[in-house]
Amino acid sequence: MVILVTGSSGFVGKSLITKLKKIGYDVIGLDRKPGENTDMIQDISKKFKINKPIEAIIHLAARLEHERCSKKEFFSTNVDGTKNLLNIAEENNSYFIHTSTTAVFGSPPCPIKETTSICTNGYYAESKWQSEKLFKDTNIKYTIIRSTVILGKERLGIYEIIFKKLFENLTIPILGDGKNKISFVNVDDVNDFIIHLIKNPAYSKTINFGGIIPGELNEIMKELKEYTKSSSRILHIPKSFLGVLSFLSRIKLLPLTPWQLSVMCKDNFYDDTVLLSTGYNYKYQPMPALKKMADTFQKTHNV
Repeated sequence: MVILVTGSSGFVGKSLITKLKKIGYDVIGLDRKPGENTDMIQDISKKFKINKPIEAIIHLAARLEHERCSKKEFFSTNVDGTKNLLNIAEENNSYFIHTSTTAVFGSPPCPIKETTSICTNGYYAESKWQSEKLFKDTNIKYTIIRSTVILGKERLGIYEIIFKKLFENLTIPILGDGKNKISFVNVDDVNDFIIHLIKNPAYSKTINFGGIIPGELNEIMKELKEYTKSSSRILHIPKSFLGVLSFLSRIKLLPLTPWQLSVMCKDNFYDDTVLLSTGYNYKYQPMPALKKMADTFQKTHNV
């Protein structure tokens, strides 16, 4: 089977391709940046061709929330790029696995289900929602995966802020009382679920991939403090400051986006009924992934 993987130089893409090749799949890695698993350098927002029959497309490439792009940048990659890949899928009758995001829900009550109302908060979430809607007008065999935050070695993202404070023993501000429960996904689960879908397709399904709840936010921070041997103090900021903080975020005086602020101070976890119906269940805990991220920060910053 020949599989096209977009985002092959990215965090998930390079680890997924390594697993796919070990199994024996013929993989074409595509990305706008070079990488060890990237065979084709291509901006997916521009129309292009693949001169080889493609049996499956795994679409990981995207402009992400923390990149804080313009509306045009988000939509050109996340919507126009998906359109261009759908054209390739139609030409090849490919099975299309599309990675979306749980950010399309905003910050609703939990547990969040596939049927929870869409309430996008920002250009990133809106662009991913519009990319999902493209599939409804096609005859393509597809599965949409809405993943929450993905953790693993070498990924830092906004967590770099937390690790920096931990290793420098600085005060860590947390919005709310920290008693909320947030689920996370270990990158190994993302990879294994995608491989599971290649072998056991779930056609025309949209699936929340919400991960495992490692405990209350306070418990997570306590474990990270112990692991990093940090003396950082946790400073709880009242939720009443959310409006002010969101304003500061919109004018980019804070490193977090308004959506990230909205979900960090409340429960954020998911109903797994649809996921379990595919025959897959989570195998990997998120805390070991968070600790690997801390190790990555320590190594790359020499702290």
